[in-house]
Amino acid sequence: RTNERLLQLIRFALIASILVMTLSSCDRGVLVSKKWTWKDHQWINGDAKSMTMTATDTTTVYQMDLRVDHEEYYTYQNLYVRTKTTYPSGKEVTSITSLELINADGSWAGDKGENCCVLTLPLQARFTFPEIGTYTWTIEPYMRVDTVKGVNSLKAICKKVKL
Repeated sequence: RTNERLLQLIRFALIASILVMTLSSCDRGVLVSKKWTWKDHQWINGDAKSMTMTATDTTTVYQMDLRVDHEEYYTYQNLYVRTKTTYPSGKEVTSITSLELINADGSWAGDKGENCCVLTLPLQARFTFPEIGTYTWTIEPYMRVDTVKGVNSLKAICKKVKL
C-alpha cells in the first residue's frame, strides 16, 4: 500500500509538472500583449488604443500580430486601422493597414463561433527595434464611418520570432 501511494504521488507530481510547463510555455517569447474590448461592439473613430514595449537590444527579431474578434454582422470585408509607433527618441512612424476579414470565396476568415469570428493577422512579420528603450504603439480605426459596428475586441501581440 505504501508503494501504491508513493507511485500515485509520483504520477500526480509528474502530471502537474508537465501541465505547469505546458501552460507556462504558451507565452514564451512574448514581449508584450494587450487586449482591448468593446462591450457595445462599437469602435468609435478617434478611440486610439496604445501599449508600450521596452526594447533591450537591437538584434532580437520580433513579429507583431493582431487578433480581431468581430460579430458575424460586421458589414465590411476589411477593417482599416492606423498605427503609430513612437520611438524612444521621439520619432514617430505612422501607417495605414487594411485587415482583410473575408476569404477570397466570400466566407469569414479565421475561426467562426456562434455569432462571431476570430482571426489573427500578421501586422509585421520580422522586425528588430532600431533603438534601445521604450516604444509606444497606438492603433485606431481608419474607416469612412464614425463608428465601426461589430468589433468585439482587438489583441496586439509582440513576440520573438522562433529562428
